[in-house]
Amino acid sequence: MKEFSPEYLSHVRKIINDHAESAARDELADLHPADIAELYQDLDLDEAEYLYKLLDEDTQAEVLMELDEDDRRKLLSRMDAEDIANQIDHLDTDDAVDILQELDEEDREKILSHIDDVEQAGDIIDLLKYDEDTAGGLMGTEMIVVNENWSMP
Repeated sequence: MKEFSPEYLSHVRKIINDHAESAARDELADLHPADIAELYQDLDLDEAEYLYKLLDEDTQAEVLMELDEDDRRKLLSRMDAEDIANQIDHLDTDDAVDILQELDEEDREKILSHIDDVEQAGDIIDLLKYDEDTAGGLMGTEMIVVNENWSMP
């Protein structure tokens, strides 16, 4: 867990207040998604949202998973169903299910209707049937294929 100094936080807030997008992107580029999630805890929601929108979609999805549930819920409350569906498109199905389980049924249905990948949406719907603390609720549907002749050094 990264600790941010008051000076650094002041620097980041100045960048945000100045709407210096290039400088903000440079600051974020040096941080791991988990560190960005930590940074958000030291910012107000408007500041965190400003920075979040500057991230590329893959990094946005990673940061979303690193946020604690309350911070994630606050950030998601600022997005419409289509934006959330776009984030989910960049997540593994088990992570997508984790996020959707935090939302109410009506919001889930709206979001699922905006997921472009029909197969992924079907997988998510299947996994949502399981309680989150069961094996079915924890698993993902992605798999890798390994050649049986490969060896490990």
